[in-house]
Amino acid sequence: MSINSRLVVVVLGLGVLCLIIAAPGAAQRTSVGRDFPVYDNGGKPDLTVDPKRFVSQMEIVDRLFDPIDDACAFEEGVIGAPGYRRLLRFDTVVMNGGDGDLVVGDRSDPNNPYAPFFEFAACHGHYHIKDFSEYQLLKLDRKTIAAVGHKQGFCFEDSFKYGDKRSSGYDCGFQGITSGWGDWYYKQLVGQWIDITGVPEGDYIVRLTINLVGTFDEGTNRYPNVVEARIHVPDPRRKVTTVE
Repeated sequence: MSINSRLVVVVLGLGVLCLIIAAPGAAQRTSVGRDFPVYDNGGKPDLTVDPKRFVSQMEIVDRLFDPIDDACAFEEGVIGAPGYRRLLRFDTVVMNGGDGDLVVGDRSDPNNPYAPFFEFAACHGHYHIKDFSEYQLLKLDRKTIAAVGHKQGFCFEDSFKYGDKRSSGYDCGFQGITSGWGDWYYKQLVGQWIDITGVPEGDYIVRLTINLVGTFDEGTNRYPNVVEARIHVPDPRRKVTTVE
């Protein structure tokens, strides 16, 4: 299935450090649930990204990376080099707005149709679905790539409730996302960023694409698989927040 080309576009008036829009988590999720109500999708999932959380948790920080202490970051190829790196990081919540659960299941099941897409993440100690998402920093023409994030593998489970249905109890052992629920990847996780070290000051587009290679059948796919936000990247020589 081809990737849904429609976008959710969010414009940020990001200052030197990138604006962080403060909003209570629960209220934010309730609002987004109303924007993406569960609909009749023939019993299939429809995956999309929570655009408000994507924006509200976005920030630019400097972080020191050590090849030993941060071995996972180097092993997973999510950092350009050791030393201080400038990161554009953000939360990703993959929501399911279809009336069917996304059922990924257990990697050990020999009949699992997604078996070719599983890969073991040694640093995380469980299996991920590979090449599920991609993070890009684009110039304003939306064609020229200024920086790219690692194609993230995901372990799907229910984290946030957006609809009325009770969770089916998915976790990293038996993966999935219940209809009306979302799977949360917070910005402090390894790879939940784009390494923008050395990117010149200016305005850019941050693009996040999910179901990148069409692994999952999303039926009519009413909700977009791509979310974008416009940001301002400060001069690389100017200080930003340093985190550990």
